[in-house]
Amino acid sequence: MATVTFESPLGWGTAQWVGLRPEEGATRQVELGVPGVLTWGYEVAGTRHEASIFEEEGRVCLVGRVRWSGEDGVTAVQVGSDLVLIQISNAPSIVPAQLIIRAPRLQLFDVIACAA
Repeated sequence: MATVTFESPLGWGTAQWVGLRPEEGATRQVELGVPGVLTWGYEVAGTRHEASIFEEEGRVCLVGRVRWSGEDGVTAVQVGSDLVLIQISNAPSIVPAQLIIRAPRLQLFDVIACAA
């Protein structure tokens, strides 16, 4: 997988590109993926910040609104127009409405390539 830097209306970050690497400067419609299990209080926490994407201390940070959360820790977070599924260990029984995700790895999937 190639590492790419991306821009979006919410900000920018670095991610692993899944599939054939796009041309430099190309505009693509992508889906965001956060692999693995994230730990509450370390990689995931409640926040009052508005939806955004940025980098902090070598991690890509996604800020978004919780759409639903299951008892197993699987949580859907709306980040701009994307719905990102994450799995949280040690999540509180009531997950805050707004979360910051400090992803150790972020993956980008080309929507067009996925549809083919």
